[in-house]
Amino acid sequence: MRKSSFWLNTDRPHDAACVHWVGAGTKDTGISLTRLTFQITHATDSDTNLERDYIVDELRKSIKAGQRLARKPVNHYVCDGEITTASLTVEA
Repeated sequence: MRKSSFWLNTDRPHDAACVHWVGAGTKDTGISLTRLTFQITHATDSDTNLERDYIVDELRKSIKAGQRLARKPVNHYVCDGEITTASLTVEA
């Protein structure tokens, strides 16, 4: 079992190294409830090949081979801690 320190790893490849990115992508299409816990989650399109092709195409249009990407923080979230509920009804 890996320790949390794995996620804090700051090792970098050498500047001239070839770096390979690995990831996964799905297209969010809405929200749904999980069957066992009834938690709200995101619904995704079943055609992951289509989303993969879209992501690769966008990267090819935006990033050139050998281009250095700016190093900046990602996934910065801000939350006030409030919980909101909504009641959805059909209007007559």
